[in-house]
Amino acid sequence: MSRNRKTTFQHRLEYGVARAVQAIICALPAGAARAVGGSLGSFAFTVLKLRRDVTMRHLERVFGDRFDRGGLLAIARESYRNFGRMTFEYARFPRLTERDVERLITLTGGEHLDAALAEGKGAILVAGHFGNWEVLSTLARRGYPLTLLVGEQHNILVDGLMNRLRGRFGVEIVPVTGNLMGVLRALRRNRVVAMLSDQDAGKKGVFVNFLGKPASTPYGPGRMAAGTGAALLPTSVVRGAAGAHEIVVSKAVAPPPEDLPLDEKVRIFTQGYTTEFERLIRLHPDHYFWMHRRWKTSPRKAPRVAS
Repeated sequence: MSRNRKTTFQHRLEYGVARAVQAIICALPAGAARAVGGSLGSFAFTVLKLRRDVTMRHLERVFGDRFDRGGLLAIARESYRNFGRMTFEYARFPRLTERDVERLITLTGGEHLDAALAEGKGAILVAGHFGNWEVLSTLARRGYPLTLLVGEQHNILVDGLMNRLRGRFGVEIVPVTGNLMGVLRALRRNRVVAMLSDQDAGKKGVFVNFLGKPASTPYGPGRMAAGTGAALLPTSVVRGAAGAHEIVVSKAVAPPPEDLPLDEKVRIFTQGYTTEFERLIRLHPDHYFWMHRRWKTSPRKAPRVAS
């Protein structure tokens, strides 16, 4: 259940601006919208330099032995361009027809999802800020009973707008804050619960190895998998040419031994999907949202990292 939040004049103003910008984006042809979004991403990187130092610091640490300075700058710039394109594509969801979904969005690894649902315990799709992660909503158009676990925006009006864009494909929306009984009920109904879980989770997170360094990671997906027996499936969206996207559902993370303590089970599940994220990030480094301070939280002591 959502928190009780008041609507202020500033919220109404922000909402009005958001609706006006969305209307302009929807009026553009798909190709033009992607081009403008990409250009704005480049502008944010080269001119505004929004979190450029954070992005370059991350890339130098992870890929400094693989790319020279020019190569790292190219990856960073394309990462910003990807985010710009993603934002415009998301705003154009009302223009995305059934035929567009069939033509532009493919599914790889659907057999892993089918096998999980055949067990009758539901399935947990855990994704990262990679490619156009909002495209995961279209799985509902393929007949999968999809429940999205989403974060809430401070502005309740903008929050509602974002969820209406996601919900137009027939998904169920559950806020990440508050009572998570909705998630558990969804799994009991053999639904697919999808969530993002790749950002810094503070001192309460599970520390696992991510791209060679301990990273605080949300414990939610691993805790749900350990507690319900639902399969935990790492999932990513790979960008193709001309607005195409490939939803990649990877093989379920192998469940840890039953006799382990709960915290260790959660750590193993978390490391399992994080390792799969690493694999895809190394294949498509320009798809990742590098401007987030992923390693902001340091462990109090050297963490036990699940192998």
